[in-house]
Amino acid sequence: MVLSLLGSHMSHIVTGDTVLKHNSLAVIPLGGQSEVGQALWAFIFGGEILLVDAGSAYPTEDMPGVDLLFPSTSFLKANEDRIAGLVLTNAHDEHCGSVAYLLHHLKIPKIMGPRFVSTFLAQCAIVVNKETGFPCPIVDTVEIGTSYNIGPFEVEWVQVNDAIADATALRIGTHEGTVLYTSSFKVDQTPVDKKHMDIRRLAQVGDTGVLLLIGDSAGVETEGYTPSEMAVVPALKRTIQQASGRTIVVIPGTNTHRLQILFDLAKQCGRMVALLGETLMRTAISAAITGNLSYERSIESSLELLEKIPDKETLIIATGQDGDAMGVMLALADSRCKDLELKSGDTVIYSADVASGRSRQMAMIQDYFLSMGIKFVWGVKQGVHVSKHASREELKFMLSITNPRYFVPALGEGRHIMHHAQMATEWGIPAESVFALHNGDILEIDNGIATIIGTVEAEAVMFNREQGESVSQFSVSERRALSTEGIVTVGIVVDSDGRLLRGPTLEVGAAGFLQSFEWETAKAELCQAIIEAVDRMRSPEPVGDEPPPPFDVNALRAAVREVSMKALRSKLQSKPTVQVMIHELVTNHLQ
Repeated sequence: MVLSLLGSHMSHIVTGDTVLKHNSLAVIPLGGQSEVGQALWAFIFGGEILLVDAGSAYPTEDMPGVDLLFPSTSFLKANEDRIAGLVLTNAHDEHCGSVAYLLHHLKIPKIMGPRFVSTFLAQCAIVVNKETGFPCPIVDTVEIGTSYNIGPFEVEWVQVNDAIADATALRIGTHEGTVLYTSSFKVDQTPVDKKHMDIRRLAQVGDTGVLLLIGDSAGVETEGYTPSEMAVVPALKRTIQQASGRTIVVIPGTNTHRLQILFDLAKQCGRMVALLGETLMRTAISAAITGNLSYERSIESSLELLEKIPDKETLIIATGQDGDAMGVMLALADSRCKDLELKSGDTVIYSADVASGRSRQMAMIQDYFLSMGIKFVWGVKQGVHVSKHASREELKFMLSITNPRYFVPALGEGRHIMHHAQMATEWGIPAESVFALHNGDILEIDNGIATIIGTVEAEAVMFNREQGESVSQFSVSERRALSTEGIVTVGIVVDSDGRLLRGPTLEVGAAGFLQSFEWETAKAELCQAIIEAVDRMRSPEPVGDEPPPPFDVNALRAAVREVSMKALRSKLQSKPTVQVMIHELVTNHLQ
């Protein structure tokens, strides 16, 4: 199909020093490369921009004070009037979690997605946007398998399998050729919703010619095939049946298929179901509205009503804020979950992935649960979780049926991207036709020739809910230091000549070394070091009739801070943040 171009004027897309040709296709990942989540792609042709997905990501444990990560809007803000629309492939946070954030900064004329996506975002708008103040997204519902014209692009949503309802890939028709964007997918032979991946349509697209394949890389390190969502049923059923008390199952907030499985098992095992977590509530409502969650209302309950039911007859399905499964695990382990407190005899099932950078947190949670007499079952090895991402053989299968001219591995961490690129070259795509893009890279395809021609700004935005906006890297570094090393506040009172009148006092917060046996000894030596520093820095005695030189309080503060840091480092091998509070009492010099 040959698409007509809208207008003959030259494009003016702001890309810094890089110049885009009007009749070439440019592809820019603005998020999702070398990270899990934050998927956001910009396709540019004829001076118009088509956005694909708008995801968010959860911060790692070394990012204190950060609640969510969003893609950068700098490039899009500079080209706001060129945006033709935003198309969404599924309702996972990795793919649509930043839609409201984008709308807070940009005018997007059209947002389109499958039925579950539009319904889910409508439910999110009811609660989430009251907290953030972000605009409520209005998403036009599309029919899977139907083509839509958006500016100079022709977009078709193609059914794939995932852990969520209405998961799709995209066929994007352009004047340069066809782009196929797989989004996150796997090949599920026994899907919970009975909707099989449309392999026939994908093969048809491959037969007509795929210029560029952008493929899911997150599961490339797993050999073979990813098991069906139904594969978790035996282990989940066995664990729930054997549980002598309450069963709490923690899942990702948007996993509609796992939710259906658990409602079915609750009925089979004679348990009432309660949901914990706003994201899970919205997922359940959206799934029920769209026909993707079916159950007998007689097993529906609430956390309050479950208190009146025997523990062995209860099943609690939980997730954290923004659907973060690990978030609710941390809250339960720290007794910070106001709606649910664990107790001995409970069984906790963690039916989700453990993200990179969070393994240490999971180990601590497991130790805590075991010490409290709580049975803990988790992970792929114990059969209670399967991935939503395609494994190596499925990725090869996708390459085989689409046979692309160019390939971009996507939607994974750095090692996933590189391993997928290597696998593609081993499969048969020439190395020069495989592009392991970084966020911000501009891939231009001009007359069938693909080249990386430049970059745009694409640094992730760190978001804090209380502040309601981005968090600076300096602020994160400062919080990280406080969370790991603590803070020491030194207080002293001096006169106008710098003589010590009172102190030093030491106040210590959020520091691990407070538990150290050496702290009491180190504290005494630290106080002595501070006293000596004050003595060195005070004003010298006046000579003759000369007035005494002025006392420098800033120099004293710096000296006290320096000796404190050195003492703490040498005695405790610790580097806390040191604050020095100096109270100066003004005194009159006697003549």
